[in-house]
Amino acid sequence: MFAGLAGCVPWPHHYLTAPRIAGTIVKAGQPVAGVRIQLADVMDESGETASTAKKLEVVTDAQGHFTVGPIRRFAWSAHVPVLTVTLNTVPWGLRLSTDGQSFRAGWLSDPTLFGEVLNVPVVATCDLNAASKSSVIAGYKSLVGNGPCTLTAESKK
Repeated sequence: MFAGLAGCVPWPHHYLTAPRIAGTIVKAGQPVAGVRIQLADVMDESGETASTAKKLEVVTDAQGHFTVGPIRRFAWSAHVPVLTVTLNTVPWGLRLSTDGQSFRAGWLSDPTLFGEVLNVPVVATCDLNAASKSSVIAGYKSLVGNGPCTLTAESKK
């Protein structure tokens, strides 16, 4: 009798809401030092973070390199294997600031789509001179975003 109930007991865990991202910021092909990079797990279409967003922030080094994330949130849930759903909204994004105050979109996932947050490291290449464009993380059709950064997964599913 108790074995049947064990699968429905809530247990604490952390779930991924934004991936680990390592990347480089360039302008006219040259690395840019001192750019503030912000990874947030809840953003809107304009790149603003929600008041409930978890954020991590780093600054690029002399070669324009940075590493930020991942972001995880704590939750209680009941684990029932046949009912486990891995789809989440993924309104996470990467923001850039060259003046230390205002941020612009680096790559914002489309908040209207459903998909998974990658549990593999992501590589970002961001060109400050590039216009914002729509892009997909290769191999992950549900991960569409906009911004001057191009994201790729280090390994495919």
